[in-house]
Amino acid sequence: MSTITLVIIPGPGARTVQISDDTTVATLVNNENLHGRDIIINGEGISPNAFSTQLIPFGAEVFATASVKGNVKNGPSTTGRPSGGGRGNNPPSKK
Repeated sequence: MSTITLVIIPGPGARTVQISDDTTVATLVNNENLHGRDIIINGEGISPNAFSTQLIPFGAEVFATASVKGNVKNGPSTTGRPSGGGRGNNPPSKK
């Protein structure tokens, strides 16, 4: 058995979890109901393709985070204007 720190964001935050030495990311995801979250172990993102083979090392810090989507409403201009997406950034038009 080993102890890891599991940080769930958004969620309850950090806590310690006991796992067996052969625990994979997939096992942790199933046991802790972390489906649909990004998994980061000791600062390195783990691809979902590797969940079933990636072992969790002794004393690891595991972050389980919800994916963040960008806000394109206030993103760069898609009209070709140099505004950067905000209001009032373009010079007044000359009439």
